[in-house]
Amino acid sequence: MRIHVLAAATLLAASFSLHAATDDPFVVHEWGTFTTAQGSDAEQIAWAPAFSVDLPEFVYSGAGNLGGFQDAQQTFQGKDEIAPVRMETPVIYFYSQQERVADVRVIFRGGNVTEWYPQATNLQSLATGPMPAAHNRQFVIDWGGLRILPRDTREMSAGALIRDKDPANGSHYYAARETDANFLRVFSPKTSKGMEHERLLFYRGVGYFKAPLAVGIDADEQQVSLTALEAEPISDLFVVTVRNGMMRYQKVGRTVTNATSEVDVNTQVFGALNDVRARAMQDMAAALVEQGLYQKEALAMVKTWQDQWFAEEGMRVLYLLPRAWTDRTLPLQVAPRPDSIVRVMVGRAEIITPSDERKLRDQALTFSRGDAKTKARVVANIDTLGLGRFFSAAIWRVGADDTNRALQQAIWELSEAVSVREDARSARN
Repeated sequence: MRIHVLAAATLLAASFSLHAATDDPFVVHEWGTFTTAQGSDAEQIAWAPAFSVDLPEFVYSGAGNLGGFQDAQQTFQGKDEIAPVRMETPVIYFYSQQERVADVRVIFRGGNVTEWYPQATNLQSLATGPMPAAHNRQFVIDWGGLRILPRDTREMSAGALIRDKDPANGSHYYAARETDANFLRVFSPKTSKGMEHERLLFYRGVGYFKAPLAVGIDADEQQVSLTALEAEPISDLFVVTVRNGMMRYQKVGRTVTNATSEVDVNTQVFGALNDVRARAMQDMAAALVEQGLYQKEALAMVKTWQDQWFAEEGMRVLYLLPRAWTDRTLPLQVAPRPDSIVRVMVGRAEIITPSDERKLRDQALTFSRGDAKTKARVVANIDTLGLGRFFSAAIWRVGADDTNRALQQAIWELSEAVSVREDARSARN
């Protein structure tokens, strides 16, 4: 009889375990973007954005609001630091029927975390110098004791989550909340609030390594070259060009390896920005879902970046990063171990084209040779070059020509004048 009772108990436990695993899986999803600037010869450029994508004031930052981590100030490099890669807006979602408590750790190998929310429980940089070799540097951010609230939580709603007092701030943050992920609670004893609620874990940073895709373009700007720099092939690539309110894009219908592929950019014609952008956003969302994101997550990601990916002037290649590359560069550790983890990262390679270089070179020389009125006009009209956040990348690219000292001097003079203008703008805002 005892044997039968034990057997029955064992079967019951096994049945309960299977039932629990089936009815209440613990699921983690993540998406994010790695952005680079590349010259026509596919060389990746160290750069800093001419202006930052707006984030709400409540987001913690190594350059400002540390929220009680002032003792870790030396941990951080600035978010405006010159670096080859910007890791932009990774967000992590959690799904579970029941309440859970989890410890979450992200390790950024070859990089530095600059902003995050909610408050972390640990921030640690193992940097040994201002810019050491990629894998001699890593940053660790922990959210220990993260409370994942149950699905039927009554006390929370999306409208109850913190928002910036200035409604103009946060357009690149709030869209990520538009999912069905569980609400989260983080206890933050170092903050005056004591606890914080969110629907995601957010962080961003800068990287000191090359992205796994090299992108170049020929002198006539007819052929884009694509080369995978690491072992994994790269698929789901989009070539996007926005000029003067018009847009064209094409999905590259082949996998890119370490053998260079050429893409003819003239297979698609320019069309009205809003019409072409709508199709591109739909195709990108479908590619993200195919990689494992839920529909609302994919739409949230595309909505977050719709203006930067599909409306900013310039030429770029968007591509889905191989999961193996993501796990190697940005290990994610969650305890207890989830039943499944989906991670989908998009690479963005902004191309500094030969025509971009020519226009910047001409403006720099005009500035250098002009009188005060001419200099003021050049600076006032610099935005018409369409370089946007990648102005400094173009400056570094053109200024690297050490065969023309006069041009180098002109470039740095123009750069300094534009920096003064940006500082004045920031002070006014």
